[in-house]
Amino acid sequence: MNLYPYLVLLLGAISLIMFLIARDRNGSPAALLLKTITSFLFIGVAFTSFMVNSIQEVTTFFALIMMGLVCGLIGDIVLDLKIMYKESSSLYQHGGMVAFFVGHVFYLAALLIYFGFSWMALVAALILAIIIVCVSKFILKFNFAEHSIDTYAYSFALSYMMTQACYAAITQGYTTSTVLLAAGAILFLLSDLVLVMTYYDNKDSKPFIVVNHVLYYAAQYAIALSILYLIV
Repeated sequence: MNLYPYLVLLLGAISLIMFLIARDRNGSPAALLLKTITSFLFIGVAFTSFMVNSIQEVTTFFALIMMGLVCGLIGDIVLDLKIMYKESSSLYQHGGMVAFFVGHVFYLAALLIYFGFSWMALVAALILAIIIVCVSKFILKFNFAEHSIDTYAYSFALSYMMTQACYAAITQGYTTSTVLLAAGAILFLLSDLVLVMTYYDNKDSKPFIVVNHVLYYAAQYAIALSILYLIV
């Protein structure tokens, strides 16, 4: 029975490969469909993980992570619509960033409830977010324009989720669940660093598309699988 989440994970990997073959810099309905399926499957990994890990205390953690994953699914669809319908690109980008921001809030809530608050993680997140924004704006010269507020808020939410996940892994003795959460958060950050280059530095060739999505889906699937190993 413990294999069920991994079987869904395998289906997700197959779907991801098919999506990456179909996806190019312009997007397509076929690629969007495959991306949606791939994202539905990380929700499937979370659900089957919860079914296997039937500890009652895991319910709230599962619900919060599931809400974060659903936000990720919504963000995935909206951001690919940005690629397909360039005349509404800005609107779709805003919608996608809001969806992922809310998703990170759900992830962060799960981490704070189950592993406790840390001032160190909060301060580290602020510093990291400031560094990311400053490097992007003043060194790489990315022009966020109307998405500046979105970018600042999202950078902090992602940074805080990552530092809190790393804090959980350290304080919990690097349990499988917390390592998956920390790895997922780090992969998420790396994915977004690649994504921002495709948006603001014209690095939207096939290799960048592949690297961005492999990192992103590895992040979401790792976070989903953490439910299987959570011990309260």
